[in-house]
Formats: sequence, C-alpha cells, structure tokens
Amino acid sequence: MTNQPSSSNDQPHHTYSPKPALDRIANMGIFNTQCEGHQILEKIANKWTILIIYALTQQEKKRYSELKQQIVGISPKMLIQNLRHLERTGLVKRFVYPVVPPKVDYSLTPLGQSLAQPLAVLGEWAYQHISDVNASIEKYDSCSNNEDFWQPK
Repeated sequence: MTNQPSSSNDQPHHTYSPKPALDRIANMGIFNTQCEGHQILEKIANKWTILIIYALTQQEKKRYSELKQQIVGISPKMLIQNLRHLERTGLVKRFVYPVVPPKVDYSLTPLGQSLAQPLAVLGEWAYQHISDVNASIEKYDSCSNNEDFWQPK
C-alpha cells in the first residue's frame, strides 16, 4: 500500500462489520482461559503466525528459505517452531518431496486460507493507524506523570 491515511477519519469503508462479531464474542466467555475460543486465540495470535500466514497467501507454496528471507527478523528457530505449530493446528500443510537433498514446501490449508481474510483486515487496520498509534505513543511518553501511573494513590 502506498497511501497512508493520517487519521482514523481518512479510513476507507470496508464491507467487514465488526459489530456482529463483537456481539457474538461477548456471549462466548472468551476472557475465560477455559473457553475453547480463548485457547484457539492463544494458538494463532502472535506476530510470527500472522506474518507467516500473510507470506503464504502470496503464493501457492513456499520453501523455508523463501519464508526466512521474506519475514525479516525471524530467527531460524522461531520460524521452524511456528511452522510446526501451524502445521499442528491445521493451518499450514508441509510437503516433503522424496529427493536428495530433501525439498520441503509449505502452504496454507483451507483452514489457514479462511484465517487469511480476518488477518488481512487486522493488517489493514494496523497500516491505516500507524500515525495515530505513533502519535499516541509520543504523547504518552512525553507526559511526565506517566511514570507514577502504576503507583498506588
């Protein structure tokens, strides 16, 4: 994306409406660690999972080296751990070819593909609100009374 809105008033209209989803979540018990929805969020809600899903939506299959190159800052250990985790949760399929040296490709399963659109909405929101978030951080950090915020009154 090349066009970055300067405030939340500049954001384009999307067909996605969060209100029905928020209403449903309110009735699920999502804040309870025993809730299955809470447990699933724990499995999918981290930055590496999101970036891997984004990367795999761009091609049908990708090799480990392509993912490592595309996802700047991810360590080899973290990439392998997350790929195994995503395979275990049914979001990513690992294809091992019977050749020497071994060749392995990764792709999204239909379940992983169904997660791509909601994550894309999250990514768009993040991009559209870069300046808002950065301005809030700057304002917060410049306030002298924030350091004693956590002190009992």
